[in-house]
Amino acid sequence: MRKKQIVSLLLSAAMVLSMAACGNKDAGSGDTGSAGSAGNAAAGTESGGSAGGSDAGGGAASGKSVSYWIDPQQGGITNATTFDDAPCWQAIQENTGIDVVWEHPASGQAQEQFNLIIASTELPDIMYYTWGSSYPGGPDAAIRDGKILALNDYIKEYAPNLSAYLEAHPDMAKAITTDEGNIYCFPGIYTSTSEDSDVWQTAIDREPFYEPFIGLVIRKDWLDDLGLDMPVTLDDWYNVLKAFKEEKGCKYPLSYVNMFGIMAQSFATAFDVTLPLSSMGGTTGFGIREDGSIQYGPAEEGYRGYLEFMNKLYSEGLLDPDFMVQDRTTLQSKVVNGEVGAWIEMMPAGLGTLRTQVLEADPESTFYPVGVANPVQQEGQKLYYFQANYPYVNAGAAVTTSCEDVETAVKLLDYCWSEEGERLVNWGIEGESYEMVDGWPQFTDQIINNDLGLSPSQAHAQYRQLNGPFPMDHWQRLVSKTDHFLEEGAVDENIASLNLWAKNGVQPAGLPSTTILSEESADYASKFNEISTYVDEMYSKFIMGQESLDNFDAYIENLNKMGIDDVIATQEAALARYNSRTAE
Repeated sequence: MRKKQIVSLLLSAAMVLSMAACGNKDAGSGDTGSAGSAGNAAAGTESGGSAGGSDAGGGAASGKSVSYWIDPQQGGITNATTFDDAPCWQAIQENTGIDVVWEHPASGQAQEQFNLIIASTELPDIMYYTWGSSYPGGPDAAIRDGKILALNDYIKEYAPNLSAYLEAHPDMAKAITTDEGNIYCFPGIYTSTSEDSDVWQTAIDREPFYEPFIGLVIRKDWLDDLGLDMPVTLDDWYNVLKAFKEEKGCKYPLSYVNMFGIMAQSFATAFDVTLPLSSMGGTTGFGIREDGSIQYGPAEEGYRGYLEFMNKLYSEGLLDPDFMVQDRTTLQSKVVNGEVGAWIEMMPAGLGTLRTQVLEADPESTFYPVGVANPVQQEGQKLYYFQANYPYVNAGAAVTTSCEDVETAVKLLDYCWSEEGERLVNWGIEGESYEMVDGWPQFTDQIINNDLGLSPSQAHAQYRQLNGPFPMDHWQRLVSKTDHFLEEGAVDENIASLNLWAKNGVQPAGLPSTTILSEESADYASKFNEISTYVDEMYSKFIMGQESLDNFDAYIENLNKMGIDDVIATQEAALARYNSRTAE
């Protein structure tokens, strides 16, 4: 019966993808669902058990029901209008005996509907969202306001699997504990099998993982043609891009979507600064120094050096003049047409996809893009900052005060921390969407060689949930990004790039799940919003030469007048509270 449901779902997915290819000009190539997104969703109660955990006993909850609010787009259920369509969730409900009544916001309206719901007195039993940053005053305020429950005692009594993980990884317990000692949610945590392990590890043994997903890419075939080495220093990059322009006639030696350029922190980290992405709150502009203090990248002297280098590239025609306004589809069209020598790629399944597109048009093409490490100023420099999601990204499933059966809600959420449950949400149905090969989960042949024209990652996405309050498996992401059609012995550049970017530095840009207090929020928001607007404006002006870098000191003086020191002090106080957290 389930197989018929899957075939029907895949057929629907193929139709949706076909229409999306015609109508979504920002889709790009490859899977852009990231662990850095606001949403992650999940489920359950244990029947399989995991090492260090305990069987929750699905039968004990039979006949129970809970309502669950989550954005399908944030949760990463692909081409499904409701989580009821996902085979992993059909199996979860069958295994636990818990009926889940899904409540999904309309596409693109998650924040608006979240605000409307929390303003009411009738809330869904479970709500997955970025409570740490989206609720004024953070989770402690939501608890004081009578919206969500402190889960400390409930987790101890009804969530043996999550309890075991938090005991094994106290740093993650700190991440989901508020400044007042409340555990407020079941978290989504990026996890990875140890590099020393010969076999795939289940959730209890996987380590929290700082997940990179974006970075620099360069045409290695052009480097080889010109007899050039892979660029390492900023001078190397300048010389390579200049050679691409002058000797290859390259129209856009370096091109990228501005949002990607900022996310990747690609050239800024050479100057020990981080860049703020305003569309994500601007917090990636903050960086924790080695002494534990906080810097704001655009207010640092190193930012001057970064702007000078980027302005040099722009003024000499080495940086695409449309970098501020182009979208991913436009960029990739330029790449496929041979107009770009280096660019920034997100979730690099795109490397194999782009190469396939080029070879279909020209089977004799030597087009060969590879990932490349972020540059340094001098040989031997060790980069400190790099791009990566923190293991816990401040999003989780909270149980609301409207829930009349907290035990069932908690058991449902704990199920996805069990071995059986986490396999379902990460991998789908064993024997259909994945199989164990030499101790590792791998896609089945019916996923890799499906008859519906879907890529393996698209076909697999119908079975699993990408993001949610469960131990998100980095190995699943690697298998999804794998080029399954490579010739034997060929290098998978998709995976090589991810592994390379993970070694770009040691401290991720941005901050952990700190909280700005209610009494701090108004003053902080007022000052930081003005600062962010000004920084964004001057960023493009400095790079594009519309504002002379001779005025950089005046720019810093303006940031000081706007209150950047107060903003940093507020963030440092929040970090101090975070570092002192203990669960009550």
